[in-house]
Amino acid sequence: MTWTSTLHRFDWHRLRLTKSETLRLLAAGTAWGLATSAGLAGLTAWNYGMLCIPDVLATTLVAVAAGILTIGPIAAYARR
Repeated sequence: MTWTSTLHRFDWHRLRLTKSETLRLLAAGTAWGLATSAGLAGLTAWNYGMLCIPDVLATTLVAVAAGILTIGPIAAYARR
């Protein structure tokens, strides 16, 4: 009962993002994902002496998505 009453009293409109916060979210998440995938591709090239392009693309896709979902909100709400 307490949990549902807390959810009903919470002001959900305060969580809406402005345009600049959304752009900051996407930029920070994408930058983090690209840096992470570049590091992982570098490690792969160092260890094996070559790169598998489908593996690099899959890693980049997952890293960028993870960056947008995890680092992005931290960057967006950091100034509030």
